[in-house]
Amino acid sequence: MNIIQRIWQKVSPDFLLVFVRFILEPRSYKKRRKAVLAHFKNFDQDTLVPEIREGLKYLISHKFSSFPYKWTQKYDSLLPKVFRDEGNQCFYTLFDSKKMYFPKRFTLTHVIWAVRAIMKEQDPLSPHLYLTSDFQVEPGSIVIDAGVAEGNFALSVVDKAKRLYLIECDIGWMESLRLTFAPWKEKVVFVEKYMSEGQSDTTTSIDELVSPESSENYFIKLDIEGYEQKALSGMKRLVASGNPVKMDVCTYHHLNDLNDIEAILQSYGFTYHVSDGYVLYFQMGEVPSFRRALIRAEKK
Repeated sequence: MNIIQRIWQKVSPDFLLVFVRFILEPRSYKKRRKAVLAHFKNFDQDTLVPEIREGLKYLISHKFSSFPYKWTQKYDSLLPKVFRDEGNQCFYTLFDSKKMYFPKRFTLTHVIWAVRAIMKEQDPLSPHLYLTSDFQVEPGSIVIDAGVAEGNFALSVVDKAKRLYLIECDIGWMESLRLTFAPWKEKVVFVEKYMSEGQSDTTTSIDELVSPESSENYFIKLDIEGYEQKALSGMKRLVASGNPVKMDVCTYHHLNDLNDIEAILQSYGFTYHVSDGYVLYFQMGEVPSFRRALIRAEKK
């Protein structure tokens, strides 16, 4: 994204930006958007919940998005301040007044779009919102963040955490995470493995990471591309310990994730709430669907 594009986005009225983005929609996006509309055209619209009808209406005149709703538009023009760390040869932004670094492979444009995606995903109206006014990390908690990526969730809770486990298997992200969390290195544990149900050369589990002590609170975020159920299977010892546990568990990577994850949480004795709203999940070759994005769960 060059300086002319940034100025254009800053000074142009929203309606014009929306129109131009729609006209210039990438071919792959247009193909996906048309496939979604064609699929749902065969449905009796009265049987669809209002949020899905709203999303389909949005896609008629807007480019493809996993969050096809008007509240997202303000982020399409967001121009965050991006800084260059010449010593480490990478970009960073400020998130919650803390430096959040990006992999060396990221260009300025990559960073801008990544920040937009983060802000959109964690908007108060987003179904993917991790924390709400009444669902927070307790001060002094042991926090496990599985699927860290940029690290925005972990940054938002690092000051509250007694100890923070960062589970990330992407080498590029892990390199930038070590820069981001350098100020808190005494309480941050970096784990370059996949989160799963057991321990191996490439995987770890919740029960392998922690040995519960009395009166400890735990907060676990699972956003791991469809491996959430396996990760839940690997926390039986923590559940049996009786320690208070809160969880954010993503439920949209597989079609039946919501029901399957609900069943696991119920068997563990968690109370839970499914976040409001839907995410549009669609890869070419699959059947498009609007899915619930997240469960917030708690076991006291």
